This record gives sequence, C-alpha cells and structure tokens, in this order.
Amino acid sequence: MKKIILTGSATMLAFAAFATGQAQDTEVPDAPETKPGAAVTREDITEERQAVDENGEPLFNEDGTPVLETVKTGTVQTVTTPSGNVHTITKEDGSRAVVTHERADRPEKGERPEKPEKPEKPEKPEKPEKPEKPDRPGRPN
Repeated sequence: MKKIILTGSATMLAFAAFATGQAQDTEVPDAPETKPGAAVTREDITEERQAVDENGEPLFNEDGTPVLETVKTGTVQTVTTPSGNVHTITKEDGSRAVVTHERADRPEKGERPEKPEKPEKPEKPEKPEKPEKPDRPGRPN
C-alpha cells in the first residue's frame, strides 16, 4: 500500500511539472467572456522607437534620418455593459494591469412619501414593587 501511495504521489508531481512546463504565453488572447449586450473593444498600446540592428546600433536612412519602428507595449480592453457602466483594463508590458470602473449616471430616486405618524401608545401602568425577601437565618450578609 505504501508503494502505491509513493508511486501515485511521484506520478502526480511529474504530471504537474510537465503541465507547468508546457504552459506558454502564445500572444493570442482568449476571447473575453461577455454577457449578452455587453460591448467589448480591445486596442493595442503602441510606441514609436528608433530601430536598432542586431548589434544594438541605431539605424538611419540614406538621407540620415533615423528609422522608426512601431512596437506594441500593451493592451487596453474596454467593456461597456448594457446598464452604461464602463470597465477599462490597461495592461502594459512588464507591469500589473490597471482596472478602472466608471459607473453610469443613474436617475435620482423619487422622494418617498412621508410615512404617517404612528399614534402614541398609551402609558403602561407602573408595576408594583416586589416585596423584599426576608433574610434567612444562618446566612451572613
């Protein structure tokens, strides 16, 4: 029985290590899950930089102007719900995602009608005082 437990534990660890090793970021985002009616937009954050060659030297055109390249540095995903709420997720490479929520302006609730006053309760008669219990002999006070 001990051999089965030890062998099973080793097998589970091997599968877990294999699955972790095979997990890779494929740069293809999963389709966001949406509720019917929600609008989802996804945009890339781009930046223009001067292009460099394989040695790290900047590249220039024949006329001496620097060669620029557009590089994707992150993504912005915006979800607009049917109720008018807007949720924005901004993820730049190398940093944590920033999530912002903008709540829709909702119409103010109408004023509640005033509740009618409750009639005053009649005063309860006072309870009579309880008579004192006589002291028991043999008990110290």
